[in-house]
Amino acid sequence: MPTSLNSELVREIHRDYIEKNFPSGHNNTINPQDLEILSTIRYDPNLSSVSPLTYDDITPQNFFLLPEHTSRLQFSMNFFHLLFGTTPDFEITESFLYKQLVQAMRKLKKSVLCSYKVRGLFKLDGSVTFELYEVPGRHNLLSGIFPDLGTFPEELEFLSHPDDEDGEDVNWKVYISDSPTLISPFTSFKTTKREVYNEARKLLPGTNPGQEEVVLFNTQNNVMEGSITNIAVKRESDGKWVTPLLSSGCLCGVTRHFLLRKNFIEEDNVTLEQLKPGTKVLLMNAIMGVFGGTIVG
Repeated sequence: MPTSLNSELVREIHRDYIEKNFPSGHNNTINPQDLEILSTIRYDPNLSSVSPLTYDDITPQNFFLLPEHTSRLQFSMNFFHLLFGTTPDFEITESFLYKQLVQAMRKLKKSVLCSYKVRGLFKLDGSVTFELYEVPGRHNLLSGIFPDLGTFPEELEFLSHPDDEDGEDVNWKVYISDSPTLISPFTSFKTTKREVYNEARKLLPGTNPGQEEVVLFNTQNNVMEGSITNIAVKRESDGKWVTPLLSSGCLCGVTRHFLLRKNFIEEDNVTLEQLKPGTKVLLMNAIMGVFGGTIVG
């Protein structure tokens, strides 16, 4: 997204969304110097045509949806600078982000042969730190939409690896929060200010560790998102997968954006009534990709 268009869109959202919904006091809950914009990026050696053997072999493609991460970081930075009345003196580019990610892997001496969740923490002054956590391999990062590798779009075949074994189909148990969530800039943008999500996750029973999610809804009983995922449901009228509108207060997730851009899903209003027990849903994030879930309560 060009910088001028990015800045114009930020101002439009500030005027039509933030000022409308949070007319006062919305920027007094956190010190700008303490704010950290969060981006979790999947490193996967299988995402490039030739898997890297050394750090010099790592390509931008090894970082899942790197262009979408870059755009969201640029947008988020501009938004919070505008919100706090500060002035950005740098720009995050895809080249900058790629070099920082590879440098972090070198510094932390991580094997290029493993997959990682890279947790990037970006401050408004331009400083950045990375944390890396090993994650399981995924032979199909779009399994929720294309469970059969034979139906994969040719231009996206790099996201599927039939020779790799996940060991099982991914289907999470999905619960519904017991109280509405107030939307704010910290639900719409990914930051380390995650109290509402941490509180919601206390509802998870822990009977299926690592494969449980809780869905948040706003004060209008419209579905927002999961605590660590965006969500989509099938629209009854045409069977199309639809994800909640950004105006619901949901996170502008990078995988969500990618699926919308590819016309695999659409935006629409999603209500709690659509999430009856037994309902099949799509869950998506930048580490797991797209996978299935079932509403259990």
